[in-house]
Amino acid sequence: MTTIHVSHGFEESERERVGSLYWEAFRRKLRPAFTNDATGLQTIQAAIRSDRMLVARIEGEVAGVCGYYERGVGAGDLSWSALRTRLSLVAAIRAVLVLSVLSQRERGNALVLDGICVHSDKRGRGVGTVLLDAAVDHARSRSLQAVQLSVVDTNPRAEALYLRLGFQTIDTGSLDLLAPLYGFDRHTTMERRLDR
Repeated sequence: MTTIHVSHGFEESERERVGSLYWEAFRRKLRPAFTNDATGLQTIQAAIRSDRMLVARIEGEVAGVCGYYERGVGAGDLSWSALRTRLSLVAAIRAVLVLSVLSQRERGNALVLDGICVHSDKRGRGVGTVLLDAAVDHARSRSLQAVQLSVVDTNPRAEALYLRLGFQTIDTGSLDLLAPLYGFDRHTTMERRLDR
């Protein structure tokens, strides 16, 4: 049986792996914000925040991550000021406009997740479940009443996992004409209420 350890944050020496994992998982919807893949990957690697991540490790190696929002800031600092330090003026404007469609906000008394991803060679080993359980524990430690996340229509496997773990649909939306740009159309907001 695989032992999975979850902790808050990552070491600076793990930044490249965590950023690459995040970029690999969300590349399709993040890529339009950047002029090319290399710029996108480098920007995400620099932007990810250790203090907004739960990190799962197997035998000391990062196997998956779960980002979350706290005090208005998510797993990556993709604010105008942060993007402007890494990108030209025109590239930063493009990134802010494209990313604004994808942004989420904290909602009420819930922990809002900002991306869950598992390394491709670690899938099917329970990493996603352990990360979600850790998110629930984190929400409880902050006296929150729910955990919320969004899932896109191109990821039915993740949606099935969330349903199996007690998440319920609370809202849906569509990108309509923007769907071809981001690679998905329908998005579903799901919530798991926490028993006290």
